[in-house]
Parts: sequence; C-alpha cells; structure tokens
Amino acid sequence: MLRKSICLIVLFVLAGCQSTSVTPTTVAALPTPLTNPIGAATAVPTANPIASRTATQPPTATFTPTFTMTPSLTPTLTFTPTMTYTPSDTPTATLSPTPLTISSATPGANVDANGTPIPTWTPPPADPSTQLADHYHFYRPIGEGDVNYVARTYPYGSTAGGLQIHLGVDLENPTGTNIIAAADGVVYYAGDDTGTQFGPTNTYYGNLVVIQHAFNAPDGKPVFSLYGHMQRVDVQTGQVVKKGDSLGIVGSTGVAFGPHLHFEVRLGDANSFHSTRNPELWIFPFRKFGTLVGRVTDASGTVLFNAPIQVKSVDIARYAYTYADTTVNPDDVFGENFVIGDLPANYYEVSVNDGGRTRFRKTIYIYPDRSTWIDIKLQ
Repeated sequence: MLRKSICLIVLFVLAGCQSTSVTPTTVAALPTPLTNPIGAATAVPTANPIASRTATQPPTATFTPTFTMTPSLTPTLTFTPTMTYTPSDTPTATLSPTPLTISSATPGANVDANGTPIPTWTPPPADPSTQLADHYHFYRPIGEGDVNYVARTYPYGSTAGGLQIHLGVDLENPTGTNIIAAADGVVYYAGDDTGTQFGPTNTYYGNLVVIQHAFNAPDGKPVFSLYGHMQRVDVQTGQVVKKGDSLGIVGSTGVAFGPHLHFEVRLGDANSFHSTRNPELWIFPFRKFGTLVGRVTDASGTVLFNAPIQVKSVDIARYAYTYADTTVNPDDVFGENFVIGDLPANYYEVSVNDGGRTRFRKTIYIYPDRSTWIDIKLQ
C-alpha cells in the first residue's frame, strides 16, 4: 500500500512538470491679426471647421449616381429639384448603350508606317449656340514646371463626397513652390488672417495674399484674386504687382490638409467669403484646350444639385458634378451649375446616367482656347 501511494505521488509530480504551449495573441497597435509674423504657420481656428482644401457648410440632401468619384462614401441617387449628390471613391462610369464613333480619316492626313491615314478630328463649323462671351483674364498662379492645373477631386462648388463646399480651386504642390500673380494689380492684403477675416472664421486661410486687379467684371464689379494657405508671403499691402511676379511660396497654413495653393476669384467684396466665382471661367485654358460650361436641369427646368456628369472622348474620360447647393455662386452672365476646365479640343460624348438608365446623352465638340456651352435637360 505504501509503495502504491509513492507511485501515485510520483505520477502527479511528473504531470505538474509538463510545459503548457500557449499560442501568443497578436495585439493590434493603437492608431497612433496681423501681429503674427509672416511665414509662421497659422493655428487652426477654435471654431473647429472641417479641415478641407477650403470650406463652407455641407449640403443637406443626398443624391446618388451610377458611378463614383474620388473621394468619399457611396450614396444613393434621386433626381428631385432640391437633390444633392455625394460623390464616392472610384469613378466607375456607366457607358452609353451604343459606342461613341466620332473619328474619321481625313484625306491627305498624316499616315502611319504602312501608309494608312491616321484618324484625325474634323472640327465642326462654329456653333453660335455654344459660344460664350468669355472673360478670361488670369494666367496660372503656379508657373510652368510645377503643377499648374486644377485638382479635379475637389473643384469649385463641390463637396468631394463629404467635405465642406469648396469656393475656390486647388493647385497641389509641395511646400516651397513659388506662387505668382495671375494678373497685374495692387496688393489689397498680405499677411495672415488672424485679425482680418476673409473666410468663415479667422485663421482660416492662414497666410494669404489678395490682389485687386485693373479690370472689372462684365457688370462693373471689381475683381480680386486670393491666394491662400501660403507658407511665406513675400509682398506687402499696397504693393503694385505684375503678372508673373512672385507672391510667396506654397504651404499649408490655416485650415488645410497639406501643402497646396488655394486660389479664388472674388467679385465686389474682397473680404466676403460668399463673393466667389468659379476661377476656371477666369483662367485662360491651356493652348488648344477648352472649357465645358453648362447647366443641368430636370424636365421642368429646375436646376439640379450634385448631379453626375460624364464627359468622354476616345482618349480621356472626365467625371464632374453640378454645384452642391444655392450657396455656390454661378457666373453672373452664364448662370452655369458646372464647369470642366482644361479639356483637349475634341469631340466628346456628354452623358448623365441614373441606375443604369441614360437620362441624357449628346456628342459635342469642345472648341480650343474658349468655353463651350451645353444645356443638359434630363429626360
């Protein structure tokens, strides 16, 4: 009996000495007024507006298309007189039921290595119904060799799928890129906006320059250009500047997501956040490029907000949305609710699609070095 008890004790001891293998658990890492010196970064306003390329208040209704656009969430579409549409992540366009055939081989045109004529575009005769009395006065506020074209993900009048309404355009460049005057004029203001308000709050644009120009709008209003979020300002209030003169350098001061130039055109009141107009109707297109300008309405003629537009040639496709709401000013003469700038002169199919159904489709020619108008009435 004693020997049996000793054996049992030995067995218990040996069992207690065995190692237990435990699989380690991986723990996810936690996400980690004028008195300011020019060139110093400006603090984000205490009103805590949504950081954006430049902001206002977001729209209240939602409208959804059949394709999506960078950046944002996926919404749902309803065409109503007061609708709004929120763009989403990746453009996936709904193509037309029939192919777009607009090229033609022109006799005597250039030929390829086999002697076959290379298809070329044959521009149509001038169409007075598409002609606008353009008022292009501005050159690019960023020089050649840098990014001097407008960012298409957050154009004038858009929300980019959830940001505040954008009342200017952005030219995305690294910190330190030179900013130049878009036209001749006199510096109306240079410095930060701590003590002088130009946005919905102070310290909104950070370091900025505002220039009053020597020309007026078609209705006689004075014209101003605004350059926001600058890292450093190199001009002074009251200074005379010429087109192409250096104003300072790109930065991300004020309410901004990163380095870029925010550029605005204001008419009448330089200090009013709501006196803006679409800068793409004031900046000369690139040579042999044009600007598409238009208005999207429902069958009754009611202007539609945030409606999706697809513009497609055999070479490129662009996606745009009508202005977000009534706080976005159209041009005083044109009365547009969308603009797509810097389109190479060519034939384009313009369409609006809703849930796989084509509500509008038309082939037009974008004329070079000018604006081309289109009326889009949805069926």
